Amino acid sequence: MLLLILYESCTGNTQLGVEVIRRTLEREGHRCTVQRFRDTAPDEVDGYDLYCFATPIQSFAPLTPVHRFIKAMPKLRGLPAFIFTTGGGWPGVAHRMMAGALRRKGMVVLGAHLLACPDNWPIGRMLDRHFYNRFTFPRKRSIRKTQAFATEMVNRAYRHRDGIKLKQAPHILWPTPTLPLGLLAVKGVLSRGYGKRSVDAGACTACGICVESCPVGAVSLAGLPQFADSCIGCWACFNNCPESAILTTACKPECYYGGLQDPEKLLRKAGLPA
Repeated sequence: MLLLILYESCTGNTQLGVEVIRRTLEREGHRCTVQRFRDTAPDEVDGYDLYCFATPIQSFAPLTPVHRFIKAMPKLRGLPAFIFTTGGGWPGVAHRMMAGALRRKGMVVLGAHLLACPDNWPIGRMLDRHFYNRFTFPRKRSIRKTQAFATEMVNRAYRHRDGIKLKQAPHILWPTPTLPLGLLAVKGVLSRGYGKRSVDAGACTACGICVESCPVGAVSLAGLPQFADSCIGCWACFNNCPESAILTTACKPECYYGGLQDPEKLLRKAGLPA
C-alpha cells in the first residue's frame, strides 16, 4: 500500500511518532512518503492509497497550520485517512476537529491515536514541574501501541478498499470545556499568551534555528530574530533556541522544553532501529 504521511512537529515529539509509523509500515512492506505540511502544497496530495495526518496538540486542537492545510485541500472523495497526534495525554477536541474537516473533504477517517509525550507548553511545565521533571514518556509500551495502531489502519484501509463499510472516527464537536480553547487555537490567536517577548542580544548567536522551527514562517533574522503578527503561539522558537535567548515575561527559560533526550534510543528499544 502507498501511504502519504503528512506531519508537523514543533519540538520533535510528533516527528518521533511519525518515524514509529513509517518504520513499522515499511517493515511490513508498504511504501511511505513522509512530508511536512509546510513543505507540501494542499493541491498536490492526490495519488495515494492511504493518508496519515499527524500533528502535535495545541490547546486541545490540531496545530493551526495543519487545520488550515486540511481546509485548503481539494476533495479526496472516498479515500481513507487516519489521524495521529502527540501531546501531554489528552487530545481534547483535536481528533474530532480533524475528523470533521477530513470528512468534509470526502475522506473516510479510519481512526485516531495519541502518543503521550512530554508537554512542550512552557506555562504548563511551570505550573506542574513536579510531574514533568519526574516522569519520562513515551515508553516502549506506548510506542508498541502506536505500531499496532498503524498496522490496524492499513488493515482497515484494505477492508475499505474491498467495499466493507467501517465505523469512522468520531467527528461531532460537542460543547465541552475544551471546545472554546480549541476554536481559539486553530484561529492562531494563542500568541497573546506569551506575555512580553524579547531577545537577549548577548546570548543570541543568530543561528537561525528559531526561523527553521517556526511552522508558519513567522520568524525572520534581521540581526536578531524578528516576529511577525502571523505567529500562532506554538512556543517552538522559545523551546528550540539552544541558548534560551528568546525570553518572555510569562515564564522563565528553565520551563522551556528542549525535546526528547535520545529519540533513536527509544526507537531501538521498541525494536525499530534506523
